[in-house]
Amino acid sequence: MMKFSHIPSLFLRKKGGRLALLGAVCVGSGVMLTACSSGPTAYYVLAPQEGVVAPSLVGMTVPQVVEVRTPSVTARLDKDGIVQVTRNAQDHIIPGAAWSEPLNEMIGHTLVANLRQRLPGHIVFSQNESVAVGPGAFVELSLSQFEEDDADHAIIKGVLSAHRVGASPAEARAVPVQWVSSQPVMGGQAALVARLAEGLGALSDQTIQLLSSLPPSTR
Repeated sequence: MMKFSHIPSLFLRKKGGRLALLGAVCVGSGVMLTACSSGPTAYYVLAPQEGVVAPSLVGMTVPQVVEVRTPSVTARLDKDGIVQVTRNAQDHIIPGAAWSEPLNEMIGHTLVANLRQRLPGHIVFSQNESVAVGPGAFVELSLSQFEEDDADHAIIKGVLSAHRVGASPAEARAVPVQWVSSQPVMGGQAALVARLAEGLGALSDQTIQLLSSLPPSTR
């Protein structure tokens, strides 16, 4: 069961040349919501998900420095609003709801946060972050679905790949991504975002397995 805590704070933020009054912030186990009291749009964030810290044996085989390249999402998901479900050959957009940053960037940032928690002692960073050291491996993610399916379950589909720096294409690894929530989404858009964040947690575990399967570096 999701538990929410309410922070009764009001503050001003300048957006688009105007001052907007922002209302209370609602933080849950899988979602953080910032709602603007002067308009109908609610902005959602994918919250990082804690997972099991990778065993030391796996940690030794995962490259020490990992760069997560900005994921790609299909154009139909790259909307101002949140795509809830495709039904009857139509995309249904959640009214008054939007991601707080471009979806591909948010997914990448959340994946990085999840990997950092699971791989203590490793350096994991996003593609556009300034880091003095070079990566030992790259992670790439391409998503075709990040929404509900026809049975009202949250679903994430795509392709996950990884390769060491300087490795030949034959040494790269790629696996299909197909995660479906164990229970139907109940409770509106907040519940959907929470379940999708949960799915990214599972995807983070899959990423560690993929990194640990890379052939040893010959450099």
